Amino acid sequence: MTLAHILFAYKQFPAPSVSHAGGESLFKLMAEWRRRGHRLTLVARILDEERAQLPAVEALCDAIYTVPHHRSLPGPRPLAMLRSYVAFRRMAARALRETSPDFLHVETTQTAAVLAGLRLPPASFRTQDVNWFLHEQSAAHARGWARWLAQGKAAFFHRFEPWLWRRYAVMLAISEGDRCLLAPYCAQRPLLMLPLTPAVFPVPPEATSPPASPIAPGPNLLFVGAMSRDHNLAGVGWFLDEVWPRIRAEVPAARFFIVGGNPPETLRARADGQSVVVTGFVDDLAPWYRAAAVFVSPLLVAGGLLQKVVDAMAMGTPVVATSVCNHGLGATPGVHLLTTDAPEDLAAAVIRLLRDPHARSQIAAAGQVFIQPYCDIAAAVDAWEQALLRVSNKASER
Repeated sequence: MTLAHILFAYKQFPAPSVSHAGGESLFKLMAEWRRRGHRLTLVARILDEERAQLPAVEALCDAIYTVPHHRSLPGPRPLAMLRSYVAFRRMAARALRETSPDFLHVETTQTAAVLAGLRLPPASFRTQDVNWFLHEQSAAHARGWARWLAQGKAAFFHRFEPWLWRRYAVMLAISEGDRCLLAPYCAQRPLLMLPLTPAVFPVPPEATSPPASPIAPGPNLLFVGAMSRDHNLAGVGWFLDEVWPRIRAEVPAARFFIVGGNPPETLRARADGQSVVVTGFVDDLAPWYRAAAVFVSPLLVAGGLLQKVVDAMAMGTPVVATSVCNHGLGATPGVHLLTTDAPEDLAAAVIRLLRDPHARSQIAAAGQVFIQPYCDIAAAVDAWEQALLRVSNKASER
């Protein structure tokens, strides 16, 4: 591909170590594009605490256009969000005008919605979640007015998202499950897989000694996720209410560690510091995965590809999850991970692995092998690069 100038637009800030998996994933993809010699520009919203990571991103980009994230703005949250997104749209229009990129890449539906109506160059789009699919799941678990609201949102996004997708010449799905959801709406446009890559990796065999564990070895359960997100909070709450007491009754020494940024006080109040521990944000997740006997993903609503499950598999930590957590991954239940939805069955699966080191090792090893193709960023970008080249050639022929 002829060296090109690519503008990346994202509602978050992509960097090596941020509190959102999408940002870490996009940073790796940008680094791969830069390695190939392409020129990059970024327009994004940024949190105050993420500004320390600007130098790492500046090393990849010719220019960076940022506006404050709404969580870094004063005032009521709805007003702060409006101000942030209006500023982001204006900054994106400025970046398009000043840089005249050959291509544009847009990450997430929210970003695409903000850019709607702007004149765009040939562009690709990756959705990290299919929103109508998420709201359909929420409706299945809701009651009363909450169910009606979720059904209304699902109906809206079922029309709105395909309308947005039609603006993009190349579509990128984050998982096989999402690729199947997107396919009926893509007609003849390229639809490629561009999954999240693992954010953490095992200690290489040549390492003299692994970093110290944050916790003592034992029957440790782990959940990782941004605890400001409703789906994570609801899943963990359900696990604590319906599953955890069953596990503790059979394995009294079990401990449950909930690792992730911005846990609300309602969750912190449920931690006793002994059997249930809420850590908040941690800089390095790898030692936590190594210290866990079992990783649990008890989400009731999930889409895209769950970074937490990808990372656990990459680290060789056996996974027990609700079936919806395997939607994007498409792993084989009972081989690469254990999946079940009833509280008593989820508890039984965890207890089985805690009591059976051989079963833990089998699931962990199979999961680690299964996830290896997700580590190959270069192959995914090859296909993406070729698709953009074909789009460019077609445009020049007109």
